[in-house]
Amino acid sequence: MAAVQAAEARALGPGHTAEVPGEDELALVAHDARLAALVVVACGLAIALARLPRRVATAAWLGGAVALVVANATLGRAVDGGPVVLAAAGLLLVTTASAVAASLLEVLRRVTPTPSTRGPLSLVAAGAAAAGTLPVLTFQGMDSERYAAWVLAGLASSNLLSALATAAVVATVGVLLARGAASVVLALALPVVALALLVEPHGPSWQLGDSPGAAGAALVVAAAPLVLAAARERTGSRRRTTTAVTALLGSGALLALVPQLLAVPVLVGGGLGMAVTAPAGAYVNYDGLPVVGGGLVLGAAVLAVCVALRGPAVAPPERSEVLTGAR
Repeated sequence: MAAVQAAEARALGPGHTAEVPGEDELALVAHDARLAALVVVACGLAIALARLPRRVATAAWLGGAVALVVANATLGRAVDGGPVVLAAAGLLLVTTASAVAASLLEVLRRVTPTPSTRGPLSLVAAGAAAAGTLPVLTFQGMDSERYAAWVLAGLASSNLLSALATAAVVATVGVLLARGAASVVLALALPVVALALLVEPHGPSWQLGDSPGAAGAALVVAAAPLVLAAARERTGSRRRTTTAVTALLGSGALLALVPQLLAVPVLVGGGLGMAVTAPAGAYVNYDGLPVVGGGLVLGAAVLAVCVALRGPAVAPPERSEVLTGAR
């Protein structure tokens, strides 16, 4: 943040025009990049807890995610300009400790966790959040001429790293939810396709493009493994799978033809992003608005579709019931 503020001071110097970043605009982009990092850490936490019983994993994830947001809000200003590794280690320590405490409270409350035949909902939520965040990262404008001469190399690369990390989250969640070799292949291949739609060469390196049509297509492609996995969870899911494929193709075509539809969740999510980043020092002026929060709005829509396709959770039968049925 200290380096970003120095770049802003240069941009606002003599000869400032409307074509270069305005007051606190680069700082807001940096806060948005921080929000993307928080999403990645929260998704990684859900994956790390995936093998725990459903209720324990959900409680631990919620506890860790809340601690992550609170830590960002309270420590954001303090760590700006400080050692990145030390700040990241402190954030992970607070998040892990809160997740452990929340999981212990859930275990003590229930004594014996309720088993389930499916993975925790927090895992699906993490995949949905990552699938929604991936395409929205293109709206940060890191590759635009407005920012090209002013955005620091580290800040620009963080955008690409966040895209790679969210794609990896979608792939990992898809593999964990997959049933069969074909589902595993799709779970690994589709996030790569989504990345290929968004990433383009930028001089000697690579950077996210800014095509709204590509962002809409990438959203549908990234969400496809999660939606298809949810449709296949139930017995006799052929009709559900057909419906899911049709809906994916239809929404993909619609977003590719009318990419302006993505502007609505981005604007709504901007308010959500400000709720998280404002305590850490961000504020909106006429030159900027957070966009990563829009990815969480899109992720919530993907999660709602997955929940509707999955249906209610079913606990596995007791051993005595299995033996009775066998007789």
